[in-house]
Amino acid sequence: HAENPIDLILITGDMTDAGLSVEWAAFDDVLMRHPELRDRIYLLPGNHDVNIVDRANPARLDLPFSQTKRLRQWRTLAAMANLQGERVIVIDGNHETQSLTSALSEHRRDTGRFADAGGFRLSFEVGKLWDELHPMMLPPEAEDGLGVVILNSNAETHFSFTNALGFIPIDQARRLRDLIRMHPKASWVVALHHHVVEYPTRVKAFSERIGTALVNGSWFVRKLGPIARRAVVMHGHRHIDWIGACGPLRIVSAPSPVMEHKNDPTHFYVHTLATSGDGRLLLGEPQRVDLTAES
Repeated sequence: HAENPIDLILITGDMTDAGLSVEWAAFDDVLMRHPELRDRIYLLPGNHDVNIVDRANPARLDLPFSQTKRLRQWRTLAAMANLQGERVIVIDGNHETQSLTSALSEHRRDTGRFADAGGFRLSFEVGKLWDELHPMMLPPEAEDGLGVVILNSNAETHFSFTNALGFIPIDQARRLRDLIRMHPKASWVVALHHHVVEYPTRVKAFSERIGTALVNGSWFVRKLGPIARRAVVMHGHRHIDWIGACGPLRIVSAPSPVMEHKNDPTHFYVHTLATSGDGRLLLGEPQRVDLTAES
């Protein structure tokens, strides 16, 4: 960043291991040590942030009316608002936009009471709010500039065997369409946690191809058809280093710089995006940044 300033840093979910408050506190401590990067970072929820029930007891159920699920969602929303609340916008049922901070301020009393004392009615309100605040959008600075759409692709699940499932609800896809229509000449980074297609690569086990991609991935790819030539999908979840395409839609799967590496060297990428004369979004050769345990 010091040599060549970065425009934005996208963390595609799993900031925590099980959505615990102590994990979010540790994450925030790291961000506070890098103020020059903090204002460039954007988060989106991963299944470990909102769907992991108890890492110490993988067989534990999280019932549909569980308040702990809503608490994990609220912690994630609070972290997102703290980091990007003034920079991203959301769209409400009347097709009016406002910042994430403004949207949350209307519910501050109820969410604060829920965080302190719980309660089934307030838990329901938090779940409803969670659904309504996605997607979020970093608007393009110019009419033909680059915008970022932040989606929640985590399915509502309640058991360890299903907590990695991904799904894009119809209402979220409609709000995505409405946000994009506000900027008809813009290019887009479409950011979500889950991969939209299976990779055309070998895998370690057959189980890796079951229950991890978007359940409705092919449907969602079709929904992105109108902007496919001026968009790139960026996601995490599987920790697989892969860049490819589904028709004209480019897809970038981010490797994890920490997961399963321990003392092994690892890496991440810096991507360069540009637009062509006919409005297509171009994805440049990525710059690989290698890391060692010492660094």
